[in-house]
Amino acid sequence: MDFEFSQGLAALAGIIPLIIIYLLKPRPKNIILPSLMFVRKISQNVLDSRRTISKRITDPLFYLQLLALILLSIAIAGPLVDDVKTDAEKVVIIVDSSASMTAPDRTEEARLIALDSLGQENTIIAAESMPVVLAKSLGEDDAEKIINRLEARNTPSDVPRTILTAINEKENENGKIVVVSDFENWEGRAPETYIRIANTKNMELEFRQVGNKTVNYAIVEGYLKDSNDGTYEYTCTVKSFNDAGANLDIQLENNVGSSSGTKVSSPIHLTGYGTQQIKFSKIPQGVSTVQILNNDAIPCDNIAFISIPEVTPKKILILTDPEKIAGRSSLATAVSLLPDVKVDVRQDLPDNASEYDTIIVNSKHKPLSASDALEIAAFAKNGKDLIIIGNECLYDSLRMQGLYSVLPVDLISIEEKGSYNIETVGSGKTIFEDVSFSEVYLRRFLKTVPKQDAAVLAEAQGVGPLVCLKNINNGTVTYVGFSDIAGNDAWNNFATTPTYPVFWIKLLRYVWGVGDISETNVNTGRYQAFDQAVRIKTPAETISSNFVYYDECGLYELNQKTIAVNLYDAGESNTFTEKRLNLTGENGEIRRQEFHKTSPDRPRKYLIYALLLLLIIENAVMLRRKII
Repeated sequence: MDFEFSQGLAALAGIIPLIIIYLLKPRPKNIILPSLMFVRKISQNVLDSRRTISKRITDPLFYLQLLALILLSIAIAGPLVDDVKTDAEKVVIIVDSSASMTAPDRTEEARLIALDSLGQENTIIAAESMPVVLAKSLGEDDAEKIINRLEARNTPSDVPRTILTAINEKENENGKIVVVSDFENWEGRAPETYIRIANTKNMELEFRQVGNKTVNYAIVEGYLKDSNDGTYEYTCTVKSFNDAGANLDIQLENNVGSSSGTKVSSPIHLTGYGTQQIKFSKIPQGVSTVQILNNDAIPCDNIAFISIPEVTPKKILILTDPEKIAGRSSLATAVSLLPDVKVDVRQDLPDNASEYDTIIVNSKHKPLSASDALEIAAFAKNGKDLIIIGNECLYDSLRMQGLYSVLPVDLISIEEKGSYNIETVGSGKTIFEDVSFSEVYLRRFLKTVPKQDAAVLAEAQGVGPLVCLKNINNGTVTYVGFSDIAGNDAWNNFATTPTYPVFWIKLLRYVWGVGDISETNVNTGRYQAFDQAVRIKTPAETISSNFVYYDECGLYELNQKTIAVNLYDAGESNTFTEKRLNLTGENGEIRRQEFHKTSPDRPRKYLIYALLLLLIIENAVMLRRKII
């Protein structure tokens, strides 16, 4: 038998002095004294009799103390008992919810196994590209409802990461983890490794495999290349997950959903497990699709969505002070660099202001009229884009206060010359990645604080926002704290730096929702956070959130962008395998991993109980003998 602290058995050595004490223990003897003359001799005989070693010990008190000493020694050593763990009260059920599980009957089979594995207290986790905890510490009935609503998503799977998440959760200790998956796509350590890790945390880990091999074809890769003529070239890779050859019909459709859409077919032949690249040229702006028309196991990998941002002509109105060279100001020059953009520079708001896509208010010394300010605020509330430059008259003039209701910031004061570090924050780190603020110094600027739900993109460290925006209806109101006043009264030198035009191009493209190709074509499993809640239209629903998780193939609409989301994962598309991770036995049955738990706690507990009982009996005997 193994012991937790084998040195504790050394306490058994205490048996030796216990035996010696009882062997030499004086034995009471009745002596009749006939005369005082014999007292001395009899006393000497008594002394000799008390010192005589007995050949046997008949005192029951000795055996009680001997047994107590043995039990105490064994309890100190802590015997380790090997105990096969029975069904746990706490069960963590991990269900693979990746794209390969959308193959016929796999999710339904996983549901049945999960229902059969329920315990008294259940936690349900979906293993997608990240662990998604669906429920914690539910009773059997409530957990059953969650499992019956389980659906596979179109993401890659990260089962190992999900297992480690469950193992590392302290609440799951002494419980059981059941992993239900087809194990088509596994990255990480071998499964046996996770079993050993779980056992160290007093957990049982059981793998259950679902799914049979199924024929599937997939678009496993795709990328776009700019043709420099307003169109793109799309190259994709089509792969067969089948040991037999097949003829596939591939169809490209441009301008999906519009009356001007066109379709192009391209039949191909694939050998067993074969691949082939296909190129399509002249992909126009807007949404296009490339689709395998043949039926197979996983529908989501048969279609690739393409989203190319539409660059439509824009009209910008810049309202500024009357200047002789107003049309040549740094701001107007930078904005004019954008393609397909018409820029008008005026001092007053024209009657046809609603025809403009964006208005930039850059009143430096002369404020707008009160009526113009109110009309511009209404322009923003109607879903148009408005940009307001932080100049002195914006803070000082009562007539400009009509803009305050739509400003994404509250104006505090005019900050004078000082040493300020300008840094990008939040989404600004990505938007202004190519913009350098290291050479910009601020002489004056408006100190502000962002309003609720406003997103800060750049700020003067420790002072306040310099670029801040807020969504109103379908439009955006942006505050820019960089005044372009020139000459001796210049508030900053930003307009003289090489990155000033880049800043305005990046900002306007972001406001208009015109992103890079890499931003509008992403893979499933990716997630993205925003500085404020945005309206997100997914392939299934429309929500408002500051977080988007691309878990479905299809088109997402957010921030005035159309995002094409595709699987592009050969591992998830491979459904033509049988023995995955060698988890099955010879008869096709799942090899159950028994959890052997060795612990000194249970035997030590019973030993202590027995020891206490012996001590009670010993005290009772000693009280009866009037020893204590």
